[in-house]
Amino acid sequence: MCSCKEKPTLIDISNNHSDFKSKLNQLDVGNWVLLMQCPDCKQFYKVDEWDKYQICYAVKIPSLENWEAFDSESLIKEQMVQNRGGLTNGSCMWSGCDIKQVKGSAYCVNHLYSGGTRA
Repeated sequence: MCSCKEKPTLIDISNNHSDFKSKLNQLDVGNWVLLMQCPDCKQFYKVDEWDKYQICYAVKIPSLENWEAFDSESLIKEQMVQNRGGLTNGSCMWSGCDIKQVKGSAYCVNHLYSGGTRA
């Protein structure tokens, strides 16, 4: 039996990329992402291709339709804030931005993300 129901919507698979993928069936290949499906419960996942320089995620997706365009940005940003312990009272140092800084950073989550940060 699978454990898909117990897994969160966004799963950090950076440390177990091959193991995570080995339990799923690959259905399609996109631009640095894979469409995979659990053979037991039929849950679909959008899985990042392995990249040793970047955090890799698997995201539960509801269907095959437009799977590659499924937007996981907000989930990743939420995880980034949680990973870093929340927000500060200070404003982002990006010129003209008044959004609160992420702890341990001088920038808000939007500017961290746009700069390539995923952790």
